[in-house]
Amino acid sequence: MRIPFLNQLVVKKITGDAVGATRSSAETLIQHLLRELPELVAVAVVDTASSKMVAAYTATPKFDPYKLTGRSTDLFRGLQRMLAAPWLQGQQVTDLVVVLDEQLHCLRPVGQGRQIVYLVVRLADTNMSLVRDILRRHAF
Repeated sequence: MRIPFLNQLVVKKITGDAVGATRSSAETLIQHLLRELPELVAVAVVDTASSKMVAAYTATPKFDPYKLTGRSTDLFRGLQRMLAAPWLQGQQVTDLVVVLDEQLHCLRPVGQGRQIVYLVVRLADTNMSLVRDILRRHAF
């Protein structure tokens, strides 16, 4: 017997590739973000050196944070190269915000740039200043 609502069950849990203290601190960060933004679509902590997922959470099966790890790391590395320009020396990326029609994507470096927090929310659920403030308070 096929029951339609059972086909759409989503197990909401934190996943990732890392182990040990790195994974534990990333999971703690994700739990803090979930507590402040329970309606978020997805959040991922990505290692910038290897482009691997440290930990991730998604609220919808349509959003796969594993597919974005390499792209978000490449984007962040491109910004770092851009900051090598003489007129931008001494500047650092605090966050990168991409506003789409229905979603807000925010990338923020943590751990002296060793990791990136990638957060996605729906624009109908929250606003950019709130997301940036929550990331600033929890991701350092």
